Amino acid sequence: MSLAAELESNFDRFAARFESELASVRTTLSSQREIFLRSYTRIASLNAWREQLLKSQISKGSLAFFLEAQNDALTSHVLARFGAWRAANQMLRSFIENSLECVFFKDHPIELRQWETGVFKLSFAEAITYLKSHPDIKPFYQMSGLTVLQREYATLCKAVHGAASFRMTHLSIGTKLWSADIPDLGRWRTREKASLEHVNCLYVTLFREQLQGARLPGLRQILGLAIAPSKHTEIKKKFSVVLG
Repeated sequence: MSLAAELESNFDRFAARFESELASVRTTLSSQREIFLRSYTRIASLNAWREQLLKSQISKGSLAFFLEAQNDALTSHVLARFGAWRAANQMLRSFIENSLECVFFKDHPIELRQWETGVFKLSFAEAITYLKSHPDIKPFYQMSGLTVLQREYATLCKAVHGAASFRMTHLSIGTKLWSADIPDLGRWRTREKASLEHVNCLYVTLFREQLQGARLPGLRQILGLAIAPSKHTEIKKKFSVVLG
């Protein structure tokens, strides 16, 4: 058998094997419906932000970052349902990055134009430094979610850089695309919940005036589901925003 023929045969076996393995993993993870439903609910809050508030408040250029963040969160959700844990966590890091970049570039139209031409680059540390000193955030820093987002970003960087705790593979088993490992699901759920919830806290802090009183009831209702009930009282007290 020629090398080309052998590779083609191996390709066909690989395709059949990974599709079979994926089907098995998806069947196993389908029993965890409640976890994924809660994830989907949190992601739905992002669409509510975009449709009900952001598209009328910020530039199209900065809104594009938020849309990409929403797509990152959805991609993470789908990859998790496939049991592709490292990739799912990598997308959560990208979600945090794009969420913060949206805020930065809405306030910096010149830098946005420079970014679009490849002249300007924004690091995560620079975005955090800016947001910490933002006049609408600084007085309410503990409520903004930035402390948690910094911590989550640092953890998720380990997934990007292949830390042992995020590896899919092991020398004894070789390559591994999918896994129905429930502890891995739990770890992803923890990262996903913290990332989504505290990005929502950041945006509530920034856009609190637009959420006060009877304004945007649909957005406030879904935020009540995406942000832990333990935070609702403090948000009402500090921002005069009623969630749920």
